[in-house]
Order: sequence, then C-alpha cells, then structure tokens
Amino acid sequence: MKIIKVTAIVLVFLSVAGFTTHQWLDSREVSEASGEVEDIIDEETGEPVPIEEIVDVPTVDEVEERYSFDMSETNMQNTIHAMSHQKVYATEKWGHVFITDEIIDRLLEVNKENSYTHSAVYHDILTRWRQDDFSRAVEDHNTIWQLQGGTVGEATRLLSEEEERLYIIRHFEDE
Repeated sequence: MKIIKVTAIVLVFLSVAGFTTHQWLDSREVSEASGEVEDIIDEETGEPVPIEEIVDVPTVDEVEERYSFDMSETNMQNTIHAMSHQKVYATEKWGHVFITDEIIDRLLEVNKENSYTHSAVYHDILTRWRQDDFSRAVEDHNTIWQLQGGTVGEATRLLSEEEERLYIIRHFEDE
C-alpha cells in the first residue's frame, strides 16, 4: 500500500513538473520583434534603412571560396539550415547565413556536382528559394533539422516581415 502511495505521489509530481516545463517553454516563444534589437532608421527620412545598406553581402568570389565543390553533405545541410533561420521562428537557432541569390546559386551548383544522399531534397528547397518562394520555409527547415537528428529548435511558423528584418539586423548588421 505504501508503494502505491509513493508511486502515485511521484507520478503526480512528474506530471506537474512536465506540465510546468511545457508551459514555461511555450511562454518563451517571444517573437524576433521583441527583445534587445532595434530597427535602424535613416535620420534624414525617418524611414527604415534598406537591408542592402545594413548587411555586408559577400562577393561572388567569397561565396565560391566559402562553398567549394568539395563541400561535405553535412556542410550543405548546415548551410541550408542556417539560411532557413532568417525565415522561420524556432525557440533555438544555431547558425546564421544571410540568404542571397549568389549563395543559393552556388549551393545549387555544388549540389549538382556532388552525389549527396539527400541531393533531391536540397535541390527542391534551393530551387524554390531561388524563385523567392519561402512559403514552405518552416517545412524546409524541419526537413533539414530532422535529417540532422534535431531534437530542439523545431520551426513552428514563418517570421513576419518585421521579425525577419530585426533578425537580419541582429545577426548580419555590418559593423
């Protein structure tokens, strides 16, 4: 009888602890728009400064050097995953790569030159992105995240335009 009471108390405790942890994690879902990053406003016009003037975009030569044809499949996954962070909300994000047409084009070339296990997945994602179609970026992120064995940081939604802008400023502002 004593074992049943102890077991019941332990189960209740674990249930409450699990529920509380779940609620706490859910409450941490704060948008990219809140927090310590402020938009960059042109003092003369009072308008937001264009992203092109905020970010130091790599040259074609830098892109080719950074993403060589001997790129490993793991590095391909890491790069696509890091790029997707610009478009999606996830409680945790590791890695940040600013999305440019040059990087997408280069990754498509690298993918074509290699026989990656998941080459078709990368091709589909990058081809959509090259057409400025990020409507499936949550699914794209989670597909790569799952290939990498992800357990924390599943994407749950697309970022709003404002959230994406602040994400870009936070991670890519040219200082």
